[in-house]
Amino acid sequence: MTDAKTGGLDAETAIEAAIDARLASLDSGNYRANNELVLSVFAEYLTDHRSVTTLEDLDVLDCRRYAQWLRERARDDEDDLSAASAHANGPYFTIVRAFLGWCVDDERLDANPARPNRVKQELPEHHGDHDRQFWSVEARDALLEFVDKRAHDALDESDDTRERAFRDRAIVTTLALTGARGAELFNDPRDEYRNGLRWSDVDLGQGVAELFGKTRERQLIPLTDQVVESLERYRSVLEPGTVDWPVFPTRHHPSLAQSAKDGLREQGWDDDAIESALNEATAMELLREHENTPPPLSKNGARSLMKRLCGSADVDIDGEYLKPHGGRRGLGSDLYAQDAELAQETLRHESIETTHESYREQNAIERRERLEQALNE
Repeated sequence: MTDAKTGGLDAETAIEAAIDARLASLDSGNYRANNELVLSVFAEYLTDHRSVTTLEDLDVLDCRRYAQWLRERARDDEDDLSAASAHANGPYFTIVRAFLGWCVDDERLDANPARPNRVKQELPEHHGDHDRQFWSVEARDALLEFVDKRAHDALDESDDTRERAFRDRAIVTTLALTGARGAELFNDPRDEYRNGLRWSDVDLGQGVAELFGKTRERQLIPLTDQVVESLERYRSVLEPGTVDWPVFPTRHHPSLAQSAKDGLREQGWDDDAIESALNEATAMELLREHENTPPPLSKNGARSLMKRLCGSADVDIDGEYLKPHGGRRGLGSDLYAQDAELAQETLRHESIETTHESYREQNAIERRERLEQALNE
């Protein structure tokens, strides 16, 4: 047989072909839909992370690395994959193991590479979803009210104080009411493509913004009137120098000063002239005047900001500050209670099954209520 890494796939051992055959062997319904979702993720992982596209190239180490990848995702607060879905009895492992067992029965594989204990032991443990925070309506409204008042009170303060307060209100409003992930709004130093939302990505007239999504594709999201109003007022205060400015720049003064120096130096200024300019104007004023770009707020910076805001507002959920991704989950929970498909579209889940899985406890409660209602009629 031809090695998959040199091209030319055998119909019996190509992973995509095996997945199609496995799905064809299943009756239609939720189980088949779940298999299609999980196995597509598994195949994509093998291709992108392991350069494996055939069953004959697949070994125990590949499955162990897949388990480790699931564990990393389950630990990432920005990721929608929960430990409940990724642990040893969760669908992201059991469906893969069952698929590879089926491949053995269908004589496409000699042995199941997902069966050894050294694969399963790399999966995340699951002790309930208490660590996956959802912003409650009460906590969300309390924090929104706090940042709104803070922005109003800052109208007569210094430029720096006013810009900071209006920025912070826009951040909280965007996190609370759009379903955007922190990695889509803020800078991620580990990913060169995630350098923060830019004003060129935002169309306030149409009420939409374009994000670099989890799928690593550009995705449009709707902006409600409250989000649009918050961003419009913030932009009028910030007065970004160009459309390339990040919507949420850092307010870390040394970082802003360094960006101002670097920008002026690239424009031919000498060090003495730069220092003289910084003595006469703020770094933000120089960045704006000379159309240089300030650094965007980072994901860690956004977390630190949320901690400070929640501390000042005396708002918490189970003793913890409102984490950025909790806003997405809280909005999803509110929408799911009304319309599961709207929740899926807003959260940009590729499958409705992902949405159901994310809110399975809420789904069970609602089924119980409908059952009670049906029995009492």
